[in-house]
Parts: sequence; C-alpha cells; structure tokens
Amino acid sequence: MEASKSQDPAREFLDLWADIEKHLRHKYPLPAHVRTMGEIIAETRTRDALVRRYEPALTAFRDLRNAIVHHPYRGDVPIATPRPDTVDRLRRIHKELLHPVQIGKYVQAQTVSTAAPDEPLRDALHKMAEHSYSQLPVYEDGRYLDLLTTNAVARWLAAQISDTGEVLVDQILVREVLDFVEPTELVVHRARTVSVAAVIDQFRKEDPTGTLVAVIVSEQGRPTQKPLGVVVRDDLAGLLALLPEAGL
Repeated sequence: MEASKSQDPAREFLDLWADIEKHLRHKYPLPAHVRTMGEIIAETRTRDALVRRYEPALTAFRDLRNAIVHHPYRGDVPIATPRPDTVDRLRRIHKELLHPVQIGKYVQAQTVSTAAPDEPLRDALHKMAEHSYSQLPVYEDGRYLDLLTTNAVARWLAAQISDTGEVLVDQILVREVLDFVEPTELVVHRARTVSVAAVIDQFRKEDPTGTLVAVIVSEQGRPTQKPLGVVVRDDLAGLLALLPEAGL
C-alpha cells in the first residue's frame, strides 16, 4: 500500500491497518477461530519478532481503529480522527512489518577478517588489533570452527605465564587457544535476509545454555558459507537505530 499523506487521516489509518492485518494473515497460517486483530497479534507474537516489538503500539492502534470504525461520520468528518503523528507512526511500523530492515543492510559495509586454526596466534592477534575486533571467526576447510575471542586469549595467557612472567607466542597456533573458549559463549549463524528485529531479539533472549556473543551473517546462514559480517552485543544500539521506536 502506498498511502497518500494528503488523504483523510482516518481513511489512511484504516488502510494501513488493513494492510497489516492482511500481511499477518498471509504470512502465518492462523487457526480458523482467529478473527480479530487482537487475536492475530496474540497468535503471531511468539513467531514474529516485529509483532513482539510493536505489540504495545499495535494494541493501542487496534483500539483507535475500533473507535473510528464503530462511530459514524458526522457530515464528512469522523468522530474519532487520528492525529497526524499517530498516522505517521503507524505508517513507519507498517513499512517495517511489511518490508523489514534486513541484517544484511547493517553488515554490508563491514570488512570481515577470519582466522584459520593452524595459523600463528600472533597473526590472528594482529588482525584483531588492526580492526579493534574482540572476536575473530575461525574457519577450517571453509567451515566455521569456533570464535577466537579476547576473553579466550586472556584465559590462555593466564595459563601460560611462566614463573618468570614470560610468555612465548611465536610458535603458538590459533588452534591451541580455542581450547580456552568458554562453551557458554554462544555463536549463531543467520542469513542476510533475517530481520534486524529478529537479531536484536536473539541477543535479548535468555538462554540457559549460555550467552550469545556473536551472530555471524552469511548469504543463507550456513556455517559453510563465507561470512558477510559479524554482529556482537555492542552493535545493539546501531541496530535499534535502524528501526522505528517500539514505544508509543
């Protein structure tokens, strides 16, 4: 839908709302008993990160929609008329729901460095220092192996310090440090077409098995594909800036 900003605000609001309802009905197979928009929101929120994100606003807009529809026009003016900023807010949420910002857009400008398990640790550390990375994906024979992190390097370093305080790294390979990666530091792979909202959700989700430290983005989200970008928790502010605000 391409709504005209000059049209009747109530009509534009209703058209946008109808578009959202049609989109959710088409995107998800809904049980026959799900009829109202409130029921659609309740049914899809567990499956759609954007519905979860905008649920408070959608619920408020549902109430406004009912007020517009169930109160007759007086002359040519509806009794309940949405304010211009309300219509604009729904317009932006409508755009995000129907055409979500994809994580590929966020990482498209990234330069991705990787490491191999049998390369010298000093080379991997040089890449991390050069780009101010705190983690480096490690690939073996074209397949993701593990994530070399500064935390893992620190744990390895603490275990290697001799009684004299010396550490020799010239002969150390990346593979040896990977033993110090914490199993609770989780990494997931996602396709570039996944929504930014879904990636934000992934970082915020509580996981009893550990804490998500990185999302590796590739063409189809497979560990065997070349990484297009790496998203970490520090990127959350930048990701949020790409989306309409969640609150009213």
